[in-house]
Amino acid sequence: MNHTQRKMLLRLAMISLGLVIGRFLHGEEPRETKAPAVLIGKRIFLDATLSRPVGQGCFSCHRIETAFADSRPVSPGAVKGRFGRRNSPSLMYAALIPGFAYEDLPTDDGTEIYAWEGGLFHDGRAGDLFEQVQQPFFDPNEMNLPDEQALASRLRESTYAAEFRQWVGEEAWKDDQRLNYHAFRALVEFLKEPMFRPFDARIDDYLKGKASLTPSELRGLDVFRGDGKCADCHLLDPTSWTGPLLSDYGYDNLGVPSRQKKDAGLGGQTGEPSELGQFRAPSLRNVVLTPPYMHNGSIQTLKEVLEFYNRRDIEPQRWGHTDYPDTVNRQDMGDLKLSDQQVSDLLALMSAFTDRSLLNCKDGEVFPAATAETPPTEEVRLYFPDWTHRKHPSYPGICDPPSPVLRPAAGLR
Repeated sequence: MNHTQRKMLLRLAMISLGLVIGRFLHGEEPRETKAPAVLIGKRIFLDATLSRPVGQGCFSCHRIETAFADSRPVSPGAVKGRFGRRNSPSLMYAALIPGFAYEDLPTDDGTEIYAWEGGLFHDGRAGDLFEQVQQPFFDPNEMNLPDEQALASRLRESTYAAEFRQWVGEEAWKDDQRLNYHAFRALVEFLKEPMFRPFDARIDDYLKGKASLTPSELRGLDVFRGDGKCADCHLLDPTSWTGPLLSDYGYDNLGVPSRQKKDAGLGGQTGEPSELGQFRAPSLRNVVLTPPYMHNGSIQTLKEVLEFYNRRDIEPQRWGHTDYPDTVNRQDMGDLKLSDQQVSDLLALMSAFTDRSLLNCKDGEVFPAATAETPPTEEVRLYFPDWTHRKHPSYPGICDPPSPVLRPAAGLR
């Protein structure tokens, strides 16, 4: 499946996304449950006492200065000497990544082409954000908890335990599985917040006709849409109610330099040999802030990434071997024949993808300020690809338990 077909596929999928998600979520969340879920999700995100040993939390690998990614190639875990095997991706716009799905696309000759798209983690092993937020707690190379009982016990001992208990009620508070379910839901609600999806980069203003780009950035935009083939996978079109997500969230093997053990990527999940070494295309939003690059952090600078796309196949010795050479995409990249000036202009364009809300953050701030123009979660709830919590054994039914207004508490802001 080529990139043009993949782009058409995503556009068709996003047209129907609102209707599909609406059937799953209509009427599910009463308005009064949102505030405590978000507040508690924020506290969980910042809590370093939930790991074993204590000292690691979500924020340990997702920091504001790197657009909530990690500046290290791979992240260390709670246990000294243990490391993950992939680079921690940005959490900006993570709540808008489509659910993992095998989509079909009709072609002009009447046949159909199928391809994987969406999902969380680089290999799509989490269907959506609800499935994703659970895994780091129990990964031995991350927060290293042995089981659900350990997480629930730590939540009951947290500094926000009283507020959490008030929110979920006595029955859920005493049940490990139900308590953890609400913790995962709270994290998801927090990551849906407008500050994680501001769409306030200069490229957004330009595409709305409200701002201009520099001459170099405009030349870079021409390359992005043309000879560089960037827009084939990193779509510039608005999707549903959002601005451009700058990804089609499809999968490809780029021939990324190897690091340590072989990584099967998507093929490791599907068992399909042709998908070995494939990883999900990331969003390019805030890409300037998120070095190192590629799924394994093997390329240090954004300029090197562009040079890799441009000259991978004519300078193979520069990049070294890759894990699965037989499935590398050699049709759409590797010898783009871009000039040095075109590469420089592309690099200039990437600066226009950075959200102002991140650029305007002051030293010491943990989170960016939400923009007034970004719609609140309640107004766009039906469009989030967030439904797998309904498969959880503790899903309570039509909606979460009615939530009382939380009493003011120190630190719960």
